[in-house]
Amino acid sequence: MLWRYNPNTKIELQRKYPVTSSDFPLSDIVKAILTSKRVAIFGDYDVDGIASSLILKNALDVLGIQNKIFLPERKEGYGIKPLHLKRIKEEGFETVVTVDNGITAVDAAKAAKELGIKLIITDHHEPQYPLPDAYKIFNPKLYKDKYQDYAGAGVAYLVARELLRQRNLSVTPAMIQLAGLATVADVVPLDGNNWYIARKGLELMRKQPIKGIKEILRVAGRNHENLTGFDIGWIIAPRINATGRLKSPQMGLELLLYGTNVEEVEELNRKRLELVNQYLSRIEDNGNKFLIYAFKNCPRGITGLIAGRTAEKFQKPVMVSSVDDSGKAVSSVRTYGDFDLMEAFKYVSEHVDITFGGHKSAAGVSYSIRDLKRIQNLLNEYTEENPPKEEIRDLDGVLTKVPDLEEVMAFDKFEPFGYKNPEPAFLLKGTVTDVRIDQDWQLVIVNEEFGFFLDGTYRKGDEVKFIVSPYIKNGCVKLWILDKNPKILKE
Repeated sequence: MLWRYNPNTKIELQRKYPVTSSDFPLSDIVKAILTSKRVAIFGDYDVDGIASSLILKNALDVLGIQNKIFLPERKEGYGIKPLHLKRIKEEGFETVVTVDNGITAVDAAKAAKELGIKLIITDHHEPQYPLPDAYKIFNPKLYKDKYQDYAGAGVAYLVARELLRQRNLSVTPAMIQLAGLATVADVVPLDGNNWYIARKGLELMRKQPIKGIKEILRVAGRNHENLTGFDIGWIIAPRINATGRLKSPQMGLELLLYGTNVEEVEELNRKRLELVNQYLSRIEDNGNKFLIYAFKNCPRGITGLIAGRTAEKFQKPVMVSSVDDSGKAVSSVRTYGDFDLMEAFKYVSEHVDITFGGHKSAAGVSYSIRDLKRIQNLLNEYTEENPPKEEIRDLDGVLTKVPDLEEVMAFDKFEPFGYKNPEPAFLLKGTVTDVRIDQDWQLVIVNEEFGFFLDGTYRKGDEVKFIVSPYIKNGCVKLWILDKNPKILKE
């Protein structure tokens, strides 16, 4: 990984998170919702979609508006469809609000008009034109002069907050926690407005987490009072996501809402890890610029995890497809470095019949397996012309001594760490002064002060250069190695 050199010689972070205006033209949407007697909320099967649904439900409950959450099963595919609207109509709803989906739901919008349903779309994914002919649409990405990088739950939070403001009411702690959880989990940039939402959510989780978060942390053996961004992204979110990946998102919804079935969810998460590792063991770099792997009837819920791990391992964009018996391939795509997947698949769509949507760095794609070779060639062509740019991370300083406990504790004011707000990173340069080896471990001592358990061959007198991140464990300062072979850019 490339690192941008910073010549500081003390523990010091220089980070700012300016909050920009979040006033959007929401009056028409809010009026349409407030004048509805019953509202159907249509979400998604991942943690962002589930949290978004609960945020809006919480607001409608406070306002006394009858509502019901509808979540698609993974086998139905992403996003609201005509078949969902028919079911919702049969249950007597005439107003439907989407959260975390809908910006490309052209067919659903057409069906809503035919059924006499007032379809209100709220979403954060990349718009494609023409937009759906819905009753109302709200997506921050349609407003270039505003902050645009919210998670779906961040968008739902803005709508819910405005609904409550119209009745001189305030958002609830649960709504803020759910927005913070999804903002970290959905890997949107943790800067500006997103960091503010995530931070407020984290602070409330530490004080009095909602039932579902409390139960997940209990079973995982974590203390909510010391919650970090790592816990949100790697402990809480994967367990909620496991429900939609392997069983039903309804289970995740009920877990967050009531704290139920936590042991069963824990078992699903264990099964998810096993399945992902099984598929990863079958994957090798096949030499293409853009890697594609197609598996017969692979559980659709884990293709994104496989793609993400593979992209990180081989440092290339990756698409992992689950192919059904009819030859339809439903795929998850993840990128490496700075590479725009939306532009890549726009290029492919000019030559092959595919459907796609998502973000610059994560997308969903469907195609016929008979077109696989052609798609592979087109993606190789595009990637050859537009190669991924290697990520450059900033160093926060240079370590010349083991940090004091108080210095590392001060980092907490920058939590939660995550995408675009990485954990503190410091350059450590020095000489190996001792190597202690046992049957199962090797302890490498650097500058007579820093000790690391490392694989590989190290000898006394070797010059080393590491990127490390300090953290606290059991009241002591530890150092986590982020990069054993960094490439430093000198400015």
